[in-house]
Amino acid sequence: MPSRQIAPELLDFNLWPTVVTEGFSPEELSRYTRLEHAIEDACCGKTSAEIFAEYKVSRSLLAYHLDRCTTFHSDGRLLGFRALVKGMGRKNYKASAQDRKVTTEGAGYAGSFQQLLSEFKKTNSWLESQLQGNGSSKATPAGINVAVLHQEFISRLRKEGCSTDRYPFQTRRHGYEALVAYVRKKIQDGNPALANLKYGETANQATGRNSISVALTRPLHCLAKVAYDEYQLPAIGTMVIVVDGTDVEVPLSRAYFCPIVDYKSEAVLGYSWSISERFKSANLLEAFECAINPPQQKIHPAFESIKSLEGEGLPASVVPEAKGRRIAILCLDNHLTHISNSVVVGLRRKTGVIITYGKVHSWIERNVVERLFSELQQNLRRIASTTGSGPTDPNVRDPVGKSIRDRIRMADLIAVMEKLVSRHNARRRRALFNATPNELIAADWAKNSRLQIVPLYKESFMSNPSLAAESEWVTVRGDRSTHRTPYIQLDNVAYTNDILRQSWALIGTKLNVQIRGDYRTVRAFREDGTEFGVLSVSGGWAVRPHTRETRKEINRLYSAGLFAYRADDPILHYQEYLASKALKSVKGKKSPKIVQESNALARTLAHSSNDEESDTLKYEAKSGVLVKDTSVKPKGRRDFFSSGNS
Repeated sequence: MPSRQIAPELLDFNLWPTVVTEGFSPEELSRYTRLEHAIEDACCGKTSAEIFAEYKVSRSLLAYHLDRCTTFHSDGRLLGFRALVKGMGRKNYKASAQDRKVTTEGAGYAGSFQQLLSEFKKTNSWLESQLQGNGSSKATPAGINVAVLHQEFISRLRKEGCSTDRYPFQTRRHGYEALVAYVRKKIQDGNPALANLKYGETANQATGRNSISVALTRPLHCLAKVAYDEYQLPAIGTMVIVVDGTDVEVPLSRAYFCPIVDYKSEAVLGYSWSISERFKSANLLEAFECAINPPQQKIHPAFESIKSLEGEGLPASVVPEAKGRRIAILCLDNHLTHISNSVVVGLRRKTGVIITYGKVHSWIERNVVERLFSELQQNLRRIASTTGSGPTDPNVRDPVGKSIRDRIRMADLIAVMEKLVSRHNARRRRALFNATPNELIAADWAKNSRLQIVPLYKESFMSNPSLAAESEWVTVRGDRSTHRTPYIQLDNVAYTNDILRQSWALIGTKLNVQIRGDYRTVRAFREDGTEFGVLSVSGGWAVRPHTRETRKEINRLYSAGLFAYRADDPILHYQEYLASKALKSVKGKKSPKIVQESNALARTLAHSSNDEESDTLKYEAKSGVLVKDTSVKPKGRRDFFSSGNS
């Protein structure tokens, strides 16, 4: 195979310089190894046909590489196997400003800008000082104007002796593009001072949020630092509407899982759910409540036969040492729901926690929750109705349709997530020296630990944290002349109790009420902070449990005229209205869609007093629930003119 023009002594590849392949990518390593073996076989006398059959290297390509391998390098040795590395044959470019074919558009001036800077030292020094932010006042602290900088650059070149018949004055824009490219390259090469000067410190930190230069502090003990974030489930779930004994699957929007995770142990301390297309400040407060006083876990029928791990569950429920322990620092992002008064003022005042907000888009400062989300993503990607990791994910094929056909219900998805979280806290981890997150918390807060000087939460607070309670001041109303007993009014509905009915002296005074969960009752407090008692609603609003959000929506429908009459049970009437809307989006549709009414109905069922409805998100609809749509629809052109309108 070797050409007769190559001296035989040059074909001894054992004397060629070799290549270290440790830094090669898998593709580069495969290419290099294939060519190396082909060259060795060619030097040993194999034919080109045999080499092509084994390595798929053609005769012409083999001759090309063999000729390069036997070429001498500038160091006096053969290139050898170094010639097989990509880019090895390129020569360093040397710019020359003489005898060029140039144009006023800038073509033919490659390397002229660098040559200009090397010749005019004073201008070069001035330019470097400007790009470091310590020059004249024309360079603003953020958003440096390269056009203004270029004008001063041209003036300094003239003063230093650069004639008008030389570069950059020969070009139409006097080398402006070259200066822009010079600034851009210095930023790309890693000049943080220039990047801050050009784009501003905040924007520069956002673009480099994934770099390893972010300082991270590891807490010394558990619960010293925790992080909170929201995670949208990567799967579509459904709820069930029973119509005449038939289960109808109605798709829902992807729910939000809102956990609080400890930095040191990576244990999930508490969490909350948002069965909606959005999340609120209350989800953060509910997750914090769950970390202090977790509710009793319900075992889903699908997991009854699965043996639980030792210590499985949330720390406050299975680790006695974690009960009542204080959280020192809570890390949040800059979402608007995290800077509400209930979080910034109420949560800090009631718990004493320190709240820190990271830099914009700096997810690495809450890396512990991101690792949890990545773990959950891997477990949930097997669900048929998965939405995948993006629109290009090959696993995504009609997730809404699959959720209906396979009956992937939202209640089951929530049960799976809760099981995964419980087992997450009981799995041994190499990073924790083969301990579980719950075991590490127990060890840090043991009785002989030096951390026992940290006071616990009060027993009254742990039994009823009430962090997610909404507070509002109301005026006591009533009229003794008309025998209208004292009461308060919230969202067009009266609240009272036996004590308030007899407290005529309170008319005109203020009471502070706390609203949480079931809106049929509220807790009232006097102006001095003493508790007045529980006030209850009467009439149709007292029949079924509901939230304040539900009542406001019903009042809106009354005001809009969509509800023609005041029902004896407004919650049931509202659920029937939502069920009819939800069924219309599914019944007889080849491609069902997710509508807001389905999500609203699921939220009302989640706060139902019926345990079966709240656990399974199942609604028993009346026969003939598909009522006529009461919303006003615009008339078409034919209907408009046939109705007698002029």
